[in-house]
Amino acid sequence: MSVLGVLVFWVGVFVAGGLVNGYSAREDYISVLAARGSPVAVLVISALLANAVAHLATAGAVLAGWGARLLAGFLAAAAVALVAVAVFRQSCPAGLPRCGLADSSAADWVDVVHGVSVGVYELFTLAAMLTLTIGALRRNFAPPRWLGWVSLAFAAGSVALGAQSVGDNSGMWQRLWLANNLAWLLLVAWTATARERPIGRAR
Repeated sequence: MSVLGVLVFWVGVFVAGGLVNGYSAREDYISVLAARGSPVAVLVISALLANAVAHLATAGAVLAGWGARLLAGFLAAAAVALVAVAVFRQSCPAGLPRCGLADSSAADWVDVVHGVSVGVYELFTLAAMLTLTIGALRRNFAPPRWLGWVSLAFAAGSVALGAQSVGDNSGMWQRLWLANNLAWLLLVAWTATARERPIGRAR
């Protein structure tokens, strides 16, 4: 389910971007494709919800495989934030291309909630990455020690790439940021599923 959710997300994003005249994957954010009035809004909302499902599936995997309740909770919270990103959609009265990159003084409360939801998603994702890092390195639960170091590297990459997404080539940097986060998500899902413990086994 994690792999399917991530695959549906990226396919939906790439297909939708190709259907909107003037939209640039290098310069424009992904979420403007789901903006109010967008001709491809349904497709991209569905893609964002598939991304949320991938996070929930991974939360279930780490809970079943490792018994890691806090890690699972952060992943589930990140999924809820993604749902909020999909529900509270941007307004792009001048059209989708370059939406959200110019003056934001005309933003309404829905735009604000959308932006906050993106930030909350990142915070919960970082919390999950660092929880896994600490748990693996301290051997608090089942994930292998190497995954702790890898998660720390992904957390650093998430911060660095996310910071770049507010400057030039913001669409490209945002896609790299999401690719970083989702690659980590799939790695966690695979590792947790591969080592899933029998139901009822003591922690």
